[in-house]
Amino acid sequence: MTGPSVRAKLAGKVFTLLLLSLTTILAACGGGSTAPTSTPARASILRVNPSPGKTNPDLFNPFFTVNGGSSFGTQGLLYETLYFVNLYNGKEEPWLASSYSYSSDLKTLTFTMNSKVKWNDGQPLTSQDVLFSFNLMKKYPALDQNSIWPTLLSNVTAPDANTVAFTLQHVDSTAVYRIGAQQYIVPQHVWSTVSGDPSKFTNDKKPVGTGPYVLDSWTAPLVTYKVNSSYWGIKPAVQEIQVPSVKDNTTAITDMIKGQLDWLGSGWDPALDPSFSGKDPAHNHTWFAASNTVMLYLNLQKAPFNNLLVRKAISTAINRDQLPQGVAQYAKVAHPTGVIIPNLNDWIAPQLQSDTFSYSTAQAKTYLQSAGMKMGSDGFFQFNGKDFALTLDVVNGWNDWDQDTAFIQKDLTAAGIKATINTQADYTTYYTAISTGAYDAALSWTNSGPTPYYGYQGMLNSANSAAAGKTISGTNFERWDAKTSNGYSAKVDAALLQYEESKDVTAQKAALANVEQIMVDQLPAIPLTVNVYWMEYTTTNWTNWPDASNPYDAGAPYLAPDSEYVILHLKAA
Repeated sequence: MTGPSVRAKLAGKVFTLLLLSLTTILAACGGGSTAPTSTPARASILRVNPSPGKTNPDLFNPFFTVNGGSSFGTQGLLYETLYFVNLYNGKEEPWLASSYSYSSDLKTLTFTMNSKVKWNDGQPLTSQDVLFSFNLMKKYPALDQNSIWPTLLSNVTAPDANTVAFTLQHVDSTAVYRIGAQQYIVPQHVWSTVSGDPSKFTNDKKPVGTGPYVLDSWTAPLVTYKVNSSYWGIKPAVQEIQVPSVKDNTTAITDMIKGQLDWLGSGWDPALDPSFSGKDPAHNHTWFAASNTVMLYLNLQKAPFNNLLVRKAISTAINRDQLPQGVAQYAKVAHPTGVIIPNLNDWIAPQLQSDTFSYSTAQAKTYLQSAGMKMGSDGFFQFNGKDFALTLDVVNGWNDWDQDTAFIQKDLTAAGIKATINTQADYTTYYTAISTGAYDAALSWTNSGPTPYYGYQGMLNSANSAAAGKTISGTNFERWDAKTSNGYSAKVDAALLQYEESKDVTAQKAALANVEQIMVDQLPAIPLTVNVYWMEYTTTNWTNWPDASNPYDAGAPYLAPDSEYVILHLKAA
């Protein structure tokens, strides 16, 4: 079974933010748990495990994600952002800042601070703290995990105690999300006293944050947070949060079934439903909101993948309807535009709303014949005098994608393409291959985000491409650029820029409609299925979880600051 894998976590980032230090790559099955064998009544306690398979790190440095090394809760429960932008529906909410405004040229973004906010040591939050936090990232680039200074920021100033102004390198309406919702603010009066490199600061001695909780205790098996009694915002119903480490997926799921956990972010096999939701359907639930679109990336720097007819043949040969089954049941068929569905359906251009994929082995063969290939006596099409061969890269143990790859290999073989599977032993080897262009074809992710722009920007912006052997940026694994796109990459770049240059949603949708049409017509990458965020929960102790009927958040506990947002919504059962 698969866990909240590297690909799912990476998909939560945007632009060039793929963090190669991620360590949660799929927990192996096995036994052992730190959870107690019996659970006393816990009317005020929430027990959560965001990611089975590792102990809790002694690191409460908010510049690093849970997957980048920090302990769960550091981002959100302890430290907060200026704004909250909902990944599920794109809704913006004021947080540490009460409002923001752009200059008329969209090159200066100004936040007005929320005057009610205080650090948990009683000192007020001011614009100087924000200024200090961003300048700290500039001075120590290891803290700038999202590449804000190299790609977006030119300068930051604090005109007064309640105002902070960000000067951008270029016009960019996405700055509210990248600056306001993805960066965590630290207190100047504490962090200015840190000796040495702050990227090595564990911050494990009574961290001073603005969040709704304070760190009560840490051990590798268990982290405990207690409510911040002086929290400036919504008063949490949850008074204590316990984060037990759990050895692996199987043990975590067993703990959920036993009622030893309230909230889990583990990969899920539908075969587990009878013992979990089937055991107590009134209380035990799962919800797997769409997170990002899975693509079949073809290396466009290699012939014949640079031939549109060949890409059409490969896409048409794949029976996508067979992919969402077994361990991959929850990854539904993608939309031809690659837009994350159903969350962002209203971003799909009207003329493309009803588009679907066609599946036809005969049509796939016709496309290959139109590309100048002829069928050989062995049943495979010939290219340059040899069988048209294609190797599909996938990681061993990524069971859903392993299964999908096997289906795709069978479909391509039936269409006369000599497809083989290259099962990489580990994630590092796999990622090195697809990011440096040492591959033919591979399943991989796209970036998540509050609008389709973020997935397209990472995957199709020509600036993210690279020469053969060089490492790409973002998710432009296919290397879509001026040399490989027959001129279409310039049109995509222009549309992405058009989106960035406007805050008007109608204008942004019009810009992305151009990208969507190119995705459908040119197939720079081939959409397959939609990845999901993993969320298992019980209403035995807590209610008002996000779900399909109340999708106020995507719900996975490993998302930040979403985990804080969900916890603040919970109510005692």
